[in-house]
Amino acid sequence: RARARVPAAGSDQAHSWTLVPSQAMDTVWRVAQGAVVLLVSFLKVALCFFRRLHSYVRHWLKRWSGYLQGKFKKNLSVEAEVDLLSYCAREWKGGTPRAKMMRKLPEKLLFSQGCNWIQQYSFGPEKYTGPNVFGKLRKCVEFLKMQWAELSAIRDPRRRGGACGALFADAALERRLLEAVKFLVLYRVTEAHERASGGPFRRLFARESSADPLSFMINHLNAIGDTCGLEQIDMLILGSSLELKIKVFRLFRFNSSDFSVCYPEEALREWPEISLLTEDDRHYHIPVF
Repeated sequence: RARARVPAAGSDQAHSWTLVPSQAMDTVWRVAQGAVVLLVSFLKVALCFFRRLHSYVRHWLKRWSGYLQGKFKKNLSVEAEVDLLSYCAREWKGGTPRAKMMRKLPEKLLFSQGCNWIQQYSFGPEKYTGPNVFGKLRKCVEFLKMQWAELSAIRDPRRRGGACGALFADAALERRLLEAVKFLVLYRVTEAHERASGGPFRRLFARESSADPLSFMINHLNAIGDTCGLEQIDMLILGSSLELKIKVFRLFRFNSSDFSVCYPEEALREWPEISLLTEDDRHYHIPVF
């Protein structure tokens, strides 16, 4: 009987050794499970916290951004300048009577503020256009901008030349371009007169027939393209206004020091350059090289 109990004792010992690792694993699993549950709970709480924090910060930033913008605008006495005619044309595009009135209002305002002398601007043979002058000039300038953008986008020289030829084959379109350029020159002359600018503009205002923008427009600009061409001083103003170096070969001054002249003489190096031929300083030809 004593020998029979020996194996039973060994079996109990083996069972106890088996039971210990099992209990240890159960304990570890419970601890790990509890840690995972705790971690998940912490992450949920943290996520909820950060969501509320994000919402609060966004609300705070939006509130302060609006406050600072409002404060900044209040301190801004004068905003950036805009063209009144373009602004009204952009903001009032509808066909209602009110929209049409708002588009016309700036022109009436300009007339009332002493700018009505521009009504004496003439479009070639059309000597007087009255209050319609602003609308017509705006259309000419917009046409010039559109054609400039389209032609500049053509990279091939042959195609660009063909497009230019087709454009200038239409006398009505060429007239619109001419009037747009004339108006740009008038604008620069008016600006130079207000700022008392020097250079070629000083020579222009020293001329008795163009002492101010109005006399320049009536005595010279209106007739260009209709009954007369450009004089040398007008060529200077044209080059300066367009920021363009105009190189003229004066055929009647061949073999003299002033056979080749530039308008203006002080043109900047980065300005584009074109070449013209003249027989009498009044009529100009475009050379094809």
